[in-house]
Amino acid sequence: MNKWKVAFLLLSTLVIVVIVSTVYLITRPIAETPNPSASKLPDGSHLEVQTTPKDFENMANRLIESSMKTSKIPVKMSVGEDVTLQSTLTVFEMELPITLTFEPTIEDGNLLLKQKTVEVGMLDIPPNTALKLLKDSVDLPSWMVIQPKEEQIYLNLTKMNVPLGEKLKGHVQAKEFNLKENRIILDVVIPTK
Repeated sequence: MNKWKVAFLLLSTLVIVVIVSTVYLITRPIAETPNPSASKLPDGSHLEVQTTPKDFENMANRLIESSMKTSKIPVKMSVGEDVTLQSTLTVFEMELPITLTFEPTIEDGNLLLKQKTVEVGMLDIPPNTALKLLKDSVDLPSWMVIQPKEEQIYLNLTKMNVPLGEKLKGHVQAKEFNLKENRIILDVVIPTK
């Protein structure tokens, strides 16, 4: 056989292996991710804070950035009529923008974001696959739990440490999250110890 035929067969085989591997990685079964248990907040002083969606968005993005300890924030949260997460996925050295829209609900003081829409560049992929790709490619803070099979993200607010001062960390839980009325109420706990 001549060397060009061998090279063509090797290249064709490599392309087929890459395509099959990519399809497998995207479509493999998704394991169920249970909601983490809500942390019991420490004893301390409770401060009820009413905020706007824009202020909550600023606080959430700041907490994501400080939790990541990286110069570039991997995920940006927008809060308007819904909660929107934006990021980029790197696939074969191409960056694809991803936009996920969620409807928020409160569960044990934490936020449960139920997926409504998904956009991954020009691709039309199922919502659970988009969440799986996000979970596999973006390193998120430990309190952001992506649950692809359930098509949701669980924001474990009770496990977050909210910096209140130089050596003081507080804890937070959601009391009300009503975006239609621009009303978000958080319970901030300042530990006694």
